[in-house]
Amino acid sequence: MLTRERTTTIARLAFPVSIALSSALVMSLVDLAMVRPLGSRATAAVGMAVFANTLILAFVMGMGPAVQGLVARRRGQGSTEAKCLPVNAGMLAVVIVGSVLTVVTYFMAPAFVSFLSSDPGITKIAVPFLRVLYVAIIAAGMNSVFKGFWTGMERPNVYMKIVLFINVLNFFGDYVLITGRWGFPALGATGAAVSTAFSIHVGFAINFFLAWRHHRPDGFLSARPDKALLARIIKIGLPASMQDFFLAAGILAYYWIVGQIGTAELAAMNVQLRIGLIFSFLAGAVGNASATLVSRSLGQGDAEAASEWGWDSVKLAFVVITALALPLVVFPRFFLSIFLSDPHTLEIAVAPWQLSTSLNGALSLITIFAYTLVSVGDGSRVVLTMVGTQWLIFLPAVWIVGPYLHYGLLQIVIVQVLYGALAEVLVIGFWVQGRWKTVRI
Repeated sequence: MLTRERTTTIARLAFPVSIALSSALVMSLVDLAMVRPLGSRATAAVGMAVFANTLILAFVMGMGPAVQGLVARRRGQGSTEAKCLPVNAGMLAVVIVGSVLTVVTYFMAPAFVSFLSSDPGITKIAVPFLRVLYVAIIAAGMNSVFKGFWTGMERPNVYMKIVLFINVLNFFGDYVLITGRWGFPALGATGAAVSTAFSIHVGFAINFFLAWRHHRPDGFLSARPDKALLARIIKIGLPASMQDFFLAAGILAYYWIVGQIGTAELAAMNVQLRIGLIFSFLAGAVGNASATLVSRSLGQGDAEAASEWGWDSVKLAFVVITALALPLVVFPRFFLSIFLSDPHTLEIAVAPWQLSTSLNGALSLITIFAYTLVSVGDGSRVVLTMVGTQWLIFLPAVWIVGPYLHYGLLQIVIVQVLYGALAEVLVIGFWVQGRWKTVRI
């Protein structure tokens, strides 16, 4: 039962993470806003490069949920092994995977950008921008590992404060490096990449310092992970990485398909997805809290309590997200007019906006259960389900309904909702089945 005490416990863990995730979105939007005066090609290049970087980062970001699940599970078990053993293993895994990615992507950046855009002007800006971001792959992966550690230790405020600080640092870096202020050289769009990469490395340095200062007695950098633990980290984190990669690639394909229908539909869909991203961050934050509480209960040997934490988390998310979305459903034109000025585009956007926004609360359950299942080591089925339904059902259905049958955005959003409902029912089925309760990590 979702009591006030349990609500407070979930919110205490979820709120800092939601602030941090939201500020990370702001970090990417700041880069876009700061390069806007450089022209449309610079804006397009930065937007494309940030997305391309997100695809690659997926391969190291999955280590975070793995570390979180292991840390929380061991705490629940009252384990006598070093608390920092999972974070040490996660950092080693990031170094191994990230080193290869950094070298390969740095030299492959021109080919990658040329595949995404044939405009030489965009390529000229995007390649150096992307190469700078790729230099920060390892640091970004390390920050994900530390996020998993702090949240698994039930100290999400540490993670939140670090992310907020580096976002402020990134803003000032953009200010001085893009146009050249305070004696710094004017680097143009590449300055935004340098600022972002520098901020990510500073975040890693802060995380490292805090862990070194407060957790050396818990084995930070001294407890040596064996090959079995390293393999376990990669095994747990791999589904999360694959899920992030293919879902992000699927969104890119979705953009392309809707773009075949018309520019107005693409603009309307873009606004809908951006707002939906905010609600998905809230669901992701609750998923983080759920993963910690469920893993801790499993460590204590109380599978029933673990299941209750999962259900209570989705109940809270459903109520909060639905309540927050209600004004957007009731006053769609007011909110859409903030982003859309063309009357025709605004009219096209209203009904799809109301449909998708009204169901954000109900469809948030898949995000929470999926993240929790990945963290407790039962993520393979989740990834196959979410990626399979997206690429084998959703995207082909969108193409048929849109470019082939020439229906509009509303019909496409109906397909999106039906796909989300199907995937959610399947993932909830995994939770109800309870196989995750017996997975050993």
